[in-house]
Formats: sequence, C-alpha cells, structure tokens
Amino acid sequence: MKRKIALLLAMVLTLTTIQTNYALADEEKAVTTTAETTTETVQPLQLSIEDAIKLAVENDRGMWKINDGIKQMQQMRKDKRDAKEIVESMMEKSLTDDFTSEEAYYRSDYISALMDKNGYYIKTADTQEKLLEKKKEVLTAGIELGTKRIYYKVLIAEKTIEINKAKLASANEQLRVINLKFNTGSATKADVLKGEMAVHQAQTELDSANDDLNMSKLNLLNGLNLPFDTEVILTSKDLNYVPTQQLNLNAAIEKAKKDRTEIIEAENALELQKIETHVYKAYYTSNLRQYKYAEEKLKDAELNVPQAYKDVELDVRTSYLNLVKAERSLVNMDKTVELAKEAARINKLLYANGMAAAADVISADANLAEAEIGRYQVLVAYNLSKLMFDNSNLIGSTSAGN
Repeated sequence: MKRKIALLLAMVLTLTTIQTNYALADEEKAVTTTAETTTETVQPLQLSIEDAIKLAVENDRGMWKINDGIKQMQQMRKDKRDAKEIVESMMEKSLTDDFTSEEAYYRSDYISALMDKNGYYIKTADTQEKLLEKKKEVLTAGIELGTKRIYYKVLIAEKTIEINKAKLASANEQLRVINLKFNTGSATKADVLKGEMAVHQAQTELDSANDDLNMSKLNLLNGLNLPFDTEVILTSKDLNYVPTQQLNLNAAIEKAKKDRTEIIEAENALELQKIETHVYKAYYTSNLRQYKYAEEKLKDAELNVPQAYKDVELDVRTSYLNLVKAERSLVNMDKTVELAKEAARINKLLYANGMAAAADVISADANLAEAEIGRYQVLVAYNLSKLMFDNSNLIGSTSAGN
C-alpha cells in the first residue's frame, strides 16, 4: 500500500514539473516575442524629389477627371457618327415617307440636325479629346512645379535650422569670450547682457525654424496624400544653377505657340464657330437676330486667336524676365554672403584685440546668418523660376499658382 502511495506521489510530482516547464517556456516565448515587437521600429521614408513628384501625380484627382473626360469624348464621337448617319438618312426622305423615331426627333429640331450633318459634334469630340491629352501634359508639369515648391520649402526650413544652429553656437562662444573678458575687467556688464541677449535671440530663431520645418513637412505630406505622422527624410538637397545666357527665348516662344492650350482652345473654338455660323446662316434669314448673332460670335472667335498668341508670348517673355531677375538676385546674394563672412571675421579679430565692441561681433554674426538664409531662399526662387521658364510652353505664370 505504501509503495502505491509513493508511486502516485512520484507521478504527481513529475506532472507538476512538466507543467511548470511548459509554463516557463511559454512565458519565455512571450517575453521574447514582446522584446522583438518592442525593438521593431518604423523606418523613415527616404523621399527624393522624383519620388515626391511621382506620388503627387498618382494621387492627383485632376488626372483621373481628365482620363474620364477622354473616355466621354470617345463615346461622344461614336454616338455622333451614328447621329450623322440618321440625319443624312432623314434628309434623303420625302415628306410622304415613314420616319423612324430617331429621324422624327431630328425633324423636330432641325438646327441640331444641321449641326450633326455638318459634323459639328464629331469635331467637338475630336478637338476636345486632343485638348484633354494636352491638358494631361499641362497638369503633369503643374504638379511637378507645385511639388517642387513644397519640397523646396522643407529644404529651406532645414537649411535655416542648420544656419541658426551655427549662429547659436557662435553666440554661445562669443558669450564665453565676453564672460572671460568681464572677469578680467576688460568687458562691461552691458557687454555680457548683450551677449546673453544674442544667445536668447539665436535660440528663439532656432525654435521658430523648427516650427517652420514641422509646418512645411505637414504641407508636403498633405500635398503627397501621405499620413501626417509619416516621418520623411528628404534626399534631393542639391540645387543647380544654370546661367540664363544658355537659354533661347525665341525658341521658347515658338514652342509655346505650338503647345499652349490657350492657343489650341482659341483655334478649336474658331473652327467650331465656323460650322455653327454656317448652319445658322443657312437656316435663318439675314434680317433675324439669330443670323446676326452667329456672325458676331464668329467675329469674336476670329479675334480671340491672335489675342491668344499675343498673351502667350507675353507670358513667356515675362517668365524669362523673372528668371533673369532671380539670377541677378542670386549673384547679388552670393556677393552679400561673401562680404558678410569677411565682416564677421574682421570684427572677431578687432574684438580680440580690443578694437571693436562685442555688439559689433554679435551684429556681424547675425548679418551673416541672415545673408546665408536669404541666399538659399533666392537659390530656391531661381530654381522655381527656371522650372517655370522651362515649362512655359505648357503652363503660364497665372495658372502656376503662388
């Protein structure tokens, strides 16, 4: 009996040990899984300017609407070809013949019948489809410009932070020197206060630049239809400079006259108005208002074509002058930065030798930081002006936005 009891106790102990081992193993597995989950982090999105443009194009609803419009014009062309055949069949019949319901409809609206017979609606579909295809190019160029604009604003904010960090470091170093001089009696308390104010001002500007960066990134994420909590790192930081002397204004004007939608629309409107005026003059007598109104519409359409050419040329020339202006500003800012650097260097040397006040050094450093930030902003403005001119055959300054 005792042997049986001992055997049962041994079995219970064995089972308990096995269960404990399983529990420990499960707990260890859970801890390992938790640790793996905890260490798993979301990597920042590395975003080049090409990637940003691609995302913007893919998410732009305007492109979807244009594609839908092209499909509608293709269907309209098919429907109006059928309508033209019906009208031609109807017009070949005599009054005593039987008419189909479609033919009877056109007999009740003879103006529409004449428009169909003269191919007005087919031509409308053809010209609109070609115009929409061109507008896809225009929209793509506009998206590229808009995306680069918000992308560059982030770059400006990042550059501003970089410069303001250097300014803060310089202000702290200058304050350290002032305090050393104050301790030796060669600087006044006013100098120390000015140094502390410079540090405080530099810190304030750095904080403001960080806020600007956060807002610029939100605008970029919104423009690319990305979640606002997405962490992005911009990888396209190099901005190039191409002198305007290498640009051909006359070639740009001629290209714009071939490609700009304003001219295409004006010429399409003239062709369609010729058909409409022909129909109205064939149906109405010359003493009726409809006849005269059709002639006036044709005259307006004829005048709109040369005006469209003139407006486009003006826009291209304006775009070119804006580019020249931006280039001149960039050259001037390069010189300004050069002078500001030299002024800051000389003021530090003079102060070290007791020949300048601390305020002069602080002011020179502030001017240098301001010039460097301004130079980068002008460089961005130049690149946007260059992009505007390069795409002046597609988009105008008024349609490009701010």
